[in-house]
Amino acid sequence: MLISIDLGYGYTKAISEKDRAIFPSVLAPAQESGLDYGKSYGHILEYRRPGEIYKQTVFVGELARKEGRAARVSLSRDKFKQDETVLYALTAAYLVGAEKQVSLAVGLPLDYYRLRKQETEDFLRSINAYVSVDGGPERYISFMSVKVLPQAVGALYAQTRLPQKGLLGVIDIGFCTTDCVLVECLPDDVVLLKSYTLSLDTAVSTAVKLFRDKFAEKTGIPLSPVDAFDFWVKGEREIPVQGRFVDVGAMIDYARREVGRSLVQTVFTAWSEKADLLHGVLLCGGGALEFRDEIVRLFPQAEVVPDPQWANAVGFYKLAGGCIQPESQKSQGLEGENERAMFTPGVYSGQPLKNKA
Repeated sequence: MLISIDLGYGYTKAISEKDRAIFPSVLAPAQESGLDYGKSYGHILEYRRPGEIYKQTVFVGELARKEGRAARVSLSRDKFKQDETVLYALTAAYLVGAEKQVSLAVGLPLDYYRLRKQETEDFLRSINAYVSVDGGPERYISFMSVKVLPQAVGALYAQTRLPQKGLLGVIDIGFCTTDCVLVECLPDDVVLLKSYTLSLDTAVSTAVKLFRDKFAEKTGIPLSPVDAFDFWVKGEREIPVQGRFVDVGAMIDYARREVGRSLVQTVFTAWSEKADLLHGVLLCGGGALEFRDEIVRLFPQAEVVPDPQWANAVGFYKLAGGCIQPESQKSQGLEGENERAMFTPGVYSGQPLKNKA
């Protein structure tokens, strides 16, 4: 069985032949409330490593974000060899039907890929555990083979049609990093212009941090990273703070605008003399819609790809030899009406990368 997992700093996305799963990349210690009433969010992961008798339990995703005490997210460059990554990978694999030995395709930001590709492959191949999610049957999961691919390049190969000729840019905006590549399109292929690739630490998390700073400046109350991102995702314009409503919408707009301008100016400068000669610019990743309005000021030909948040996961799957079936539009792990509204999986044809005639 082949699966691809996009281990994003903001969201974890996974794809198999027939299923998809998405959840926030948040963990928290599990708590037993004794209550079984009404709607619940997110996932409960139970796992034990070979040789262990007792299971460990954690809240994952929306449940960790909504109800977890000491909820944690990781923005570390070493994220890809941390325990959190193991738990996200096992949860995602379980949700898309993985069992026993499976083949895994994942991606790394461009700068990490150059230096840590082999290290990441070795680390992920070492993962194996007995896993249960949300009370489901326990399954043994291990990653017998791992293919690590560069982000942005994965997103490019998720597209079914490209220009027949000319220069094409890809800006892949994630939660913590932004990866950018330039390719030259040929009738039957694309050629990566390696000297014009770059990876930035400016992304959605930068804007969320700026929002947190503005909120603390206005209210005198610090927001945790988890709560700040929750407000950001909900898109609420006002929230109650100590009995009065505060206009957080203006703060979010300010953060989005300032970070978007900084990001696109950096990319424009890095692409230098090529920047004005691009046939098109593809915007992908979970942050594509966040900064689109600022990006089109310098790149008016820029367009958001279909299902931008899924682009890398789909591309990794295709590059590893998988074929996306129409029924794979089924999505698991979309907790809450807000997430359903924002992250809607589409249907990919599964055909090889083609250029527009």
